[in-house]
Amino acid sequence: MWNPFKPKGPALTFIPFGKTVTVQAGTTVLQAAIDNNIELDHACDGNMACTTCHIYIRGGEHGLLPSTTDEDDLLDGAKDVRPCSRLGCQTIVQHDLVVEVPMS
Repeated sequence: MWNPFKPKGPALTFIPFGKTVTVQAGTTVLQAAIDNNIELDHACDGNMACTTCHIYIRGGEHGLLPSTTDEDDLLDGAKDVRPCSRLGCQTIVQHDLVVEVPMS
């Protein structure tokens, strides 16, 4: 049943798809993409064993937990890594966030 008093979750925007979805706080970017049929590769199924879910944070980074050493080590082997690079499987949405999915 719809509850007008239930707070909405954070908004997650995916560039270049131009799609914004509302997610439950605590959801990873990868899981949000999967749940909303947004194309984000994930060869290891979100187990932090590859870099195929590499994304760029374009807004809302202030609300993210810092990346771990393990995530940083994996990103060292990713293509076109930038200071705003993260893995979608490790990026937990707590507040509104804008991410860019690099196009191969």
